[in-house]
Amino acid sequence: MCLDPGHFHLVLGDEERTLQHVTSILAGKEGLRLIDAFGKIENITGAIEEIDLLNRRIVIAA
Repeated sequence: MCLDPGHFHLVLGDEERTLQHVTSILAGKEGLRLIDAFGKIENITGAIEEIDLLNRRIVIAA
């Protein structure tokens, strides 16, 4: 089975966005830290609920 080489999507409630340039997702005490290829850091409140490799999505529970 081959997986789609496309980008992952981050799903938070009704919101869904692409993780096109995100290179790392780090879990911390207060949520997640997304780091992109340009060094930009974004903090998200919540925890990873599901990582769906087949459908290329990461679901976050608030």
